[in-house]
Amino acid sequence: MGTLSAGGRFFKDEELEIIEQQRLQALLEITEQHGKEVTQLKSRLDTAEQKTEKLGKQVKNDETELKTLRASNPDRMKKQVKRLQEQNRTLTTENGALKTKQKQLTQQLNTSKQELEQLQADKEEGKSEEEK
Repeated sequence: MGTLSAGGRFFKDEELEIIEQQRLQALLEITEQHGKEVTQLKSRLDTAEQKTEKLGKQVKNDETELKTLRASNPDRMKKQVKRLQEQNRTLTTENGALKTKQKQLTQQLNTSKQELEQLQADKEEGKSEEEK
């Protein structure tokens, strides 16, 4: 027995079965393709979520580190200032000692110059007395 289609043509039951099988096959292929695409999209979504989670943890770690650095920065600066002040005191002390040493050496030099001048004057005086 046949069935009337919308175009006015009669189809046999075998032809209808073949058409139905082709429709089912096409639906199966579409469903398989859709399943593959959904699987791929799920995989990409999972990967993106993992990356987001990793980056979120990294942001939290970076924020914690930044807070620590901000909190410790005044301490670091105080320590650096103290260290520089101590260096400055040491250098100032050394500078004072070197100035004192320079004064002593200058005095010794002046004394030696005076002695030398005196000796030269005495020597000249001795020569002039010998000549007489």
